[in-house]
Amino acid sequence: MIISVTSLKGGVGKSTIAQNLAVCFAHNGYKTCIVDSDTNKSSLRWAGFRSEDLPNIPVFGSEDGRVLTQTIRGLYEDYEVVIIDGTPSLNKVTSKIIMLSDLVLIPILPSGLDLWATEIFLERYQDAEDQKEEKITGYFIMNQFDPRYNLSKDLMEVLEGSEIRPLETTIKQRMVYREAVLEGKGVYECTNKKAKEEIIRLTNEVQQAISTIAV
Repeated sequence: MIISVTSLKGGVGKSTIAQNLAVCFAHNGYKTCIVDSDTNKSSLRWAGFRSEDLPNIPVFGSEDGRVLTQTIRGLYEDYEVVIIDGTPSLNKVTSKIIMLSDLVLIPILPSGLDLWATEIFLERYQDAEDQKEEKITGYFIMNQFDPRYNLSKDLMEVLEGSEIRPLETTIKQRMVYREAVLEGKGVYECTNKKAKEEIIRLTNEVQQAISTIAV
């Protein structure tokens, strides 16, 4: 299964979500890797801090669209789960990532700027579906979600009315996500129970979405 975590806006937590999903899949026994297509190479750096005592999650870097396709096709034969850490841009690589994916996850923060960027992203998403000539399953992930604030609740209502709907699981703003990155870990491997439960719910929901596609 090829899962991409992508957005046209930087700073929405796509690398963090990609890494944490990969960790959870790996601990569940899936042979998992990450393809880092972002120029910042956040996931490649994360992998450099990862301890050999933890489940192995190889990270491969690929920014060029043609090379990306070849890389992912090769990895698809060797890995059960390939997670693409997408690039925040409007270039052709974004469309290529969407077209290569079985499932697209789109992180979004509760802000007006993110909503505007998402409108543009949905246009690119539609273009990718037209080129592929088939529907591509995608979901929003609400990151740094806080139900106490109206902006978070309002944005969730907007997304629930869109063609691409949000996952039920939301990611709260927790310091442990930032701390785990510096240790090459996912929160599944940390002591924060709430964060661990959160990422387990997210992974389970993603697995459910994947099983629906497979049917």
